[in-house]
Amino acid sequence: MHTVLIVEAEAGTLKRRADELLLDGYELLGAQSNRQARAKLSVPALDGVVLGALETPVVRLALLRDLRSGEVPGADPGLPVLSIGSDEDHDAIRHYQAGADVVLPKSPSPLLVASALTVLMARTDGARRRLLRIGAIAVNCDARAVTVHNQELSLTRLEFDLLEMLAHEPNTVMTRERIARTVWNTEIVAGRTIDAHAARLRSKLGAAAPQLQTVWGVGYRLGR
Repeated sequence: MHTVLIVEAEAGTLKRRADELLLDGYELLGAQSNRQARAKLSVPALDGVVLGALETPVVRLALLRDLRSGEVPGADPGLPVLSIGSDEDHDAIRHYQAGADVVLPKSPSPLLVASALTVLMARTDGARRRLLRIGAIAVNCDARAVTVHNQELSLTRLEFDLLEMLAHEPNTVMTRERIARTVWNTEIVAGRTIDAHAARLRSKLGAAAPQLQTVWGVGYRLGR
């Protein structure tokens, strides 16, 4: 099930759009202002955005540009965005240039919105699973690269594998036994060895270190 943020200044339009997408099985968040939208874009479980009207067209475009440039704290710059509200070609082009994935006119049918969102989610799901974002931490599984607040870290192979494992299931406690099997590919790893690698990883995470949590006597988890 996908979680989608609907951004729409007009309460009635927001409710209608939410009611329609609920019938299609989406979990929904709503925002009626630029400030609310920026706060909710940082929700870790968010899978996409339906961007409708905001205070002004300029504010709406600025939100989209800031999302794509990484200027919205805690938000994933790669979030799929379906933009609604562009009847003229020049306005639609501005939204595509700002980073929208799909642009629809002001009054699309519920079926068109749902269909566009379904296709967009299907197209982006695989790629987003390979880029994991947990708070300020971003793990690029294909490039084996990690950034914290957009600053790249230098990790060893084992440190990266440990972080990637935890990032795939945030808030889930990974036992030392499971970590040994997944990261070291063996069940014979001393607990102090795992603890030492976790300590070095925590040191490199810096400001995001509190997200790497020790569950005493069990293992580790990566908190959101």
